[in-house]
Amino acid sequence: MDFTVKPRRSLIVYLYSMKQVRQLKRFGLIQYQSRKQHYVVLYMDEHQIPAATTKIKKLNFVRKVEPSYRPDVAMNFGERVDQGFFKPTTTGAPDDDDDED
Repeated sequence: MDFTVKPRRSLIVYLYSMKQVRQLKRFGLIQYQSRKQHYVVLYMDEHQIPAATTKIKKLNFVRKVEPSYRPDVAMNFGERVDQGFFKPTTTGAPDDDDDED
C-alpha cells in the first residue's frame, strides 16, 4: 500500500453574513473563519476546486470566492539568496563605531 500525497488547495469565501457558515462544510474542511471580516477558508482537493467554486458562487450568501495562490508560489528562498536576488544594499549611512575615541 503506497502513500501518495494528494494536491490540496484552499478557497477563500467572502460572505455577506456568517450565519450560513455551516452550509459550507459540505464542500470541504473549514480551516479558518473570521467573524469580523466575514470570510471562511475552505480546504479541499485540487481536482474539486473548479466544480466547488462554481457551486459556491451560486449561493446567495456568498460575496466572492478566490482560490489560494500559495501552492503556485515557489517557497524555496534559499536558491534566490544564492542567486543574488536578495543582495544587501550598502548605499545607506555607514555604521557608527564607538571604538574611535
